[in-house]
Amino acid sequence: MSIPRRFLLPLGLGFLFFFVLPLLVPAAIQWMQSNGEKTEELGEVEASAVYQGEDGSLRMLRVMRHSTERDDVFVLLHNDLQAKQLLGEPQRIVLPRAQVRQPARLRTEADGQMSLLLNDRHWWLWQGKQTRFASMDAALRQRFAAELGTGVAQMGFGGVREPGLLAVTSNTGDRYALYWASGDIYRWGEPLQRLRERPWAQYTQTVTRIDYADFQTDVAKYGLPTMLLQYQQKVRPGEFEQWPRLQVHSSADAQVRAAPGRYQPVSDGFVVSRQSLREAGITQVAAVASVPVQFSGQVLARNADRVLMRYDETPSTAAEVVLQIVDARSLERVWRKSSREIPQLLFAGEHLAAQAWAGGFYLSTGMNLPALVIDNAGQTLYDFQPQKRLAPVDE
Repeated sequence: MSIPRRFLLPLGLGFLFFFVLPLLVPAAIQWMQSNGEKTEELGEVEASAVYQGEDGSLRMLRVMRHSTERDDVFVLLHNDLQAKQLLGEPQRIVLPRAQVRQPARLRTEADGQMSLLLNDRHWWLWQGKQTRFASMDAALRQRFAAELGTGVAQMGFGGVREPGLLAVTSNTGDRYALYWASGDIYRWGEPLQRLRERPWAQYTQTVTRIDYADFQTDVAKYGLPTMLLQYQQKVRPGEFEQWPRLQVHSSADAQVRAAPGRYQPVSDGFVVSRQSLREAGITQVAAVASVPVQFSGQVLARNADRVLMRYDETPSTAAEVVLQIVDARSLERVWRKSSREIPQLLFAGEHLAAQAWAGGFYLSTGMNLPALVIDNAGQTLYDFQPQKRLAPVDE
C-alpha cells in the first residue's frame, strides 16, 4: 500500500520528534558539558586569611580542596570584602593525592608575608604583585642541596614564638629548622643553643614585645595562671628570631628565698630568672599593670599597634574564652569580650584562630569557618555569621 505524498512530511516530522530527538538530546547535553565551560568544583574550605591589597582594599583568601581518585585539587579564591566580589581567576594547584589527608595550612608573618603548606610537604610563598602563590619546592632543594637534595618528606610551620621557622624532615629522615629569610638551616634543636650563645653585649638594637609568662611557683597549686609581661629583646637585622616563654616565680618560693640574687623582680611579689633573661638577650622586663593575672593566657596575633589575646578568667571557666586587645605602646586594654557575647565563635571559642592585618584582626572558628574581621578597636568590620551553618533546618 502506498502512502499519499501529502502525508509524507507530517509523518516524517512525527518520527523525528518522537523517536530520533529523544535519542539525540542526552548525547548533545553530554557533548556540551564536555566541550563547554564547566563550573570548577571547589570542595571544602581548608584555610583562609585576610590581607590588604596594594590599593588598600581588604581581601579574603580561601583555600578550597577536593580530591579525585589520583589527585588533590586546591583552588585559591580571592574576594574583595567590601565589593563582595571575586577577584581575578582562581589559582588551581593539582598535587598527587596524599595517602594521609593533611589540611592546608596558612601562615601570615608580622610583615604580611603569607606562606602556604599543602599536604604538609609542598611550600608556597605569596607573591604580592602577581597576587598568586609560587611553589618553593625546587628553590628549597637548590638552596639547601646538602641537606634537602634528596627531597622533603614533611614540613610544618613553627610556633607563634618562632617567626619564619619551617620544620623540615628530609627524605633521609633528618629533621631541620629552616629560616628562608635569613638563609639558615640547622639540625633540629640547634637554634635554641645558638640563641643562648649569641654575643648579646655586641647587639645595639632592641625591640619591645608583650607576651604571657607561665607561673612556676609553689604558691599556685591549681589552674594554669599566666602573667602578661612587657620586655625588650636585643636583635640584629638579618638573623632569625625566637621569642622566649618566660617563667614567673613567687618571691616566697623556697628556691627564690635560697638564692634571691638569681632572680629579677617583675612586680610586687613576683620574679623571673636572671639567667633566662641573659640567654634570651632581654634587657628590661616588667608586668603589664593594666592586665591582671589570667589563666591559660595566649597571644593569638599581633600587628604594629595592637596585640590580640585569649584567656580564661578563672580556672573553672575553661568553657568560656575571653578575648582582649591591648595597645602595644600604652599597654592599656582597649577591648574585651567573652565568647558568650560572640556567637560567631563556635564551640565556645574552643577552636578559635586569629591572624593580624595592619588595621585589625581576622578570626576563624571551628571547621575552618571564617568568623569575624575586627579593627584595632575591636569593632566588627565583617561578620561571616558561621553560626548559621549549624542552625537547625526547619522542616
